[in-house]
Amino acid sequence: MGHLVCHLIDSNMDTAFFRAIARHHNRSRFPVIIGSLAAAGPLQRGMRGFEVRSFSLDGPRRRQYIGAIWRLTRLIRREGVSLLHAHCFDATIAGVVAARLARVPMVFTRHHSEHHLRLGKRWHTRVDGWCGRQAHRVIAVSEMTKRIMAEMEGVPGDKVDVVYNGIEPLQEPPVESVERLRRELGLSGERVCLMLARLHEEKGHQVLFEALPSIVTRVGTVAVLLAGDGPHRARFETEVRRLGLGSFVRFLGRRDDVAQLITLSSVVVVPSLAESFGFAALEAMSLGKPVVASSLGGIAEVVGECGVLTRPGNAESLVMGVCSVLEHLEQAREIGEAGRARARLFSAGRMMRGYEAVYTRVLADCKIAGGQRESEEGSAVAADR
Repeated sequence: MGHLVCHLIDSNMDTAFFRAIARHHNRSRFPVIIGSLAAAGPLQRGMRGFEVRSFSLDGPRRRQYIGAIWRLTRLIRREGVSLLHAHCFDATIAGVVAARLARVPMVFTRHHSEHHLRLGKRWHTRVDGWCGRQAHRVIAVSEMTKRIMAEMEGVPGDKVDVVYNGIEPLQEPPVESVERLRRELGLSGERVCLMLARLHEEKGHQVLFEALPSIVTRVGTVAVLLAGDGPHRARFETEVRRLGLGSFVRFLGRRDDVAQLITLSSVVVVPSLAESFGFAALEAMSLGKPVVASSLGGIAEVVGECGVLTRPGNAESLVMGVCSVLEHLEQAREIGEAGRARARLFSAGRMMRGYEAVYTRVLADCKIAGGQRESEEGSAVAADR
């Protein structure tokens, strides 16, 4: 009989990440149940398609977390969960407490890097460190993330395992769907610079805006497509108007046609100021598209030598990187093909085998610890006699 693993996330979204877990987990050794702190929604509907059980704790706001933690504790006991695996900040806090109450081991994946440190959120940083010390083990999505936890948050380095994220390679879209999208966007023969990112300051949109005039001067008209939404959209739109870039930059919002967008682009840009991993770069690489990205932490580990790396936050460096791709088409093709080959190293299946190796270690450690406690208790009873 397998060990049931309970995955917990805060918001309720049907993401490619959890679909990968549902598709690639070992159903005989480590069957999963996947749920959210938030009320039922897309996640639960998505999991039904994979015949994976799911749940919601109806606790979307922090003032409701006490009730959500209690419901999670009861669920762990009722379902016979062997191990709890939390993802993201809020779910990790709730998971640490619920696992302690239910007396089951707990691990979590650290998906963010120094985000809280950069924003001056000292309380969040302290909580990050506390969670890392309380969990049985921590899974970091990059070596950089592991270093941040060990050096800045006080989490013992030997307690952190690096398991890179994995994706399902994007499928090459039909040519007709790409051309249809090109017409819908009013694109003709101009070069296309694509950025797939949440509209947030840490993703580096401002750096791209600052670099764009010089890029246009060197290579001519460029269409800059920003796919994604987020809290800073209004600020970015204002900045684009202020810089007179409205004829080049288009805000597309959230998109379901990412493969088509990547395919019609000339280059995918990832100018992040902070990034624990780099999903956007990996998706572009999986379709053979050249990537120009910040040379920081997780992104650099993903891209390696199969893309163009630039100095984070440096517009001039970004100009040089983008133009090196747009001005040398044969080199760009070679970069894209090298990236496609590298992207295969970051498969969802490999990620799940890494997770399950951590589960095996944690459960073995807990069994040994439990046996030692029983031995000590037995010795104490014998001594009393």
